[in-house]
Amino acid sequence: MQSFSIQSGELTLHGLTFGSGKEVVIALHGWLDNCHSFIPMLDGAQLYATWYCIDFPGHGKSDWRSADAHYYFADYIDDVYNLILELGVDKVHLVGHSMGAMAAGLFASCFPQKVLSVTMIEGFGVMTTPSDEVVKQLRLAILKRHQIRNRKPRFYDSKEQVYKARALSTDLSMELIALLMDRNLVSTEQGIQLTTDPKLKNHSGFRFDEPQCIAIINEINVPCQLILGSEGYPFVVDNLAKYSCYFKDLNVVEVDGGHHCHMQSNEQCLLQVHAFMLQTGAC
Repeated sequence: MQSFSIQSGELTLHGLTFGSGKEVVIALHGWLDNCHSFIPMLDGAQLYATWYCIDFPGHGKSDWRSADAHYYFADYIDDVYNLILELGVDKVHLVGHSMGAMAAGLFASCFPQKVLSVTMIEGFGVMTTPSDEVVKQLRLAILKRHQIRNRKPRFYDSKEQVYKARALSTDLSMELIALLMDRNLVSTEQGIQLTTDPKLKNHSGFRFDEPQCIAIINEINVPCQLILGSEGYPFVVDNLAKYSCYFKDLNVVEVDGGHHCHMQSNEQCLLQVHAFMLQTGAC
């Protein structure tokens, strides 16, 4: 495991690399997580490729977007594209969790010529908003921006206080919470502070609707795999029921665990990822 940094436009992205194989895998974490999400699955494992696990902008140790910018989901596609250009490789495997899984699918739709395979972990399709709710979505986003803009930075007395707060919204063990959250924390004179950009918690001003989601999936022409946690999020299963018929090449498997099943059933998940890569003939 080694640290790396790389440019994505004006931003510096940070992350971790694992393995040293000829094939390249880019691993994309979920919302408010970071590249530590993939440590349980990759650290110490026998790998058949070189993995680049990034912190998305605003997450972990990566730069925040500029003060006048916001976090639109589509901009993560540009970040992945810039990363591939900086790495100087022709094609990559994409492995994404949750929001990162959705970004992997959208990237494969836009740039299939750069993708060998896509493995989505507990994420499928894209988040959608019905067309008749587009005004409501935008109004909430603007109001939320003003709330965040005027909010003072928050400091915590200890890392354990942050761990306990995260435990309220996840089924991860405290050990895994600590592993994940430590990369999102920094010690200051005032106390422990999150390194994640507060603007990440804004409502999105724009989302695709269902017909657009279907159009995106129709453009995916590379092998795709979905890994579900046996106790994962219901919306992932709901999206599978809605959109699986639009995929040309989709493999679906289930492993033990919840939404972060790649951290909880790390060996089982990695076996599925490796098997799928071998099955596609890419490794």
